[in-house]
Amino acid sequence: MDMQRGSFSLVLLGLLAALTVALTAAGTWLARHGLNPAPQALVAAVTPEAEPPAAAAPESDNPLLDPDATLVSADLLARPLTADEQASIAAELDRLKTRHARDLVQVIAAASAERASPIPASLLLSIAFTETHGKVLAVSPAGAAGLAQATPAAYLMEGFDGPLFLTNQYLVGTRAYIMKKPLGDAMGIARRVIEGEASHAEALELLDSAQALRQVGMDELEALVPRAPAIFLDRVQAADVYNAAVLDELEDLLIRRAPESRLQAFHDRVRKEYRVLLRVQQVNWERYADALTKERNKVLKAHFGGDPVKIVQQRPYEAGEVLGERLDGRFSPTQMALFLSQHLATKRQQAIELGVPDEELEAWTAALYNGGLVNITRMRAGLMTSIRETQNYMRKVPDLRAKLDGAAAVTPS
Repeated sequence: MDMQRGSFSLVLLGLLAALTVALTAAGTWLARHGLNPAPQALVAAVTPEAEPPAAAAPESDNPLLDPDATLVSADLLARPLTADEQASIAAELDRLKTRHARDLVQVIAAASAERASPIPASLLLSIAFTETHGKVLAVSPAGAAGLAQATPAAYLMEGFDGPLFLTNQYLVGTRAYIMKKPLGDAMGIARRVIEGEASHAEALELLDSAQALRQVGMDELEALVPRAPAIFLDRVQAADVYNAAVLDELEDLLIRRAPESRLQAFHDRVRKEYRVLLRVQQVNWERYADALTKERNKVLKAHFGGDPVKIVQQRPYEAGEVLGERLDGRFSPTQMALFLSQHLATKRQQAIELGVPDEELEAWTAALYNGGLVNITRMRAGLMTSIRETQNYMRKVPDLRAKLDGAAAVTPS
């Protein structure tokens, strides 16, 4: 009997060894054909009790979601704020007349801790303060909303899929905003030649930049396409073709050194078109912001009763979560704190890709958050000589971040 047991054990061991060899061989074959599962997955296939492998991360172009990049830059990730640091920063923001400063710090600190990011919480708070001074249910004249003053396009581009209040006015206004930019470039280049600020050769160099940047910002419009009528994309594409023709027309005038009267006529025509689109942008954004504000107040009155303006002032964080579920995710302080962390990381990566030196990275990250890639690329290319609001913003944000770090006795990372 003992010999039979011994024989059985040997057979069993042999079978296990053969199975191991077979699994190894299978793994080798799969690897050669680009189908290599992890060894744990092979084991799980024959061992019911084994835990299934973790789900693979979704494919993304965001470098912060690249596991290799995360491992390489782990030492650069911002550390969470301690409770004492949060209290000190809240006190400093209180001193700066921030609405509900403690709530703001808590929601930002929680988002910063949840998202592995190189953006420190103090920088997130500096952006949030500069945007709204803690008025987390604010709506801007351009229709940006919430703690992070997110636009619908930016909200969608960062992959958020909550409720979103969209109207035709927002779509028309945003299309005009983006698609008028190449016309502004053409108008500005022509003006510089007419007024003697640039030679024809210098103007052609600027025109090269304008042609290269013609479609910058159109990704914002593409993000809106799934929620827009079909005609929206048709008109975006038609406007892009028209803009290309306008820039080509200017190139022809400059190369042929056309008479100043021809260049002036071109300038005046394009300026008229630009001003019409600017007015379309402003009027439609204002109407959208008004509609969003009215809808916000309507939802608050229905849920809480009483004066919605007082609710916005006295219970903004509670009200924001209600609005985030029922009207627009941009009103949720929790969601907007996560958006802010993610979107600022996107802007930081854009600054890196623009070749911004390390010592200026924070200022240009703030500039991109405020002015957007569509404006900052033009400013750096010399097509826009000044964006006063953005230039002030890129000074204010780093200065405030230094103050908050000082208040918490935190060395900037």
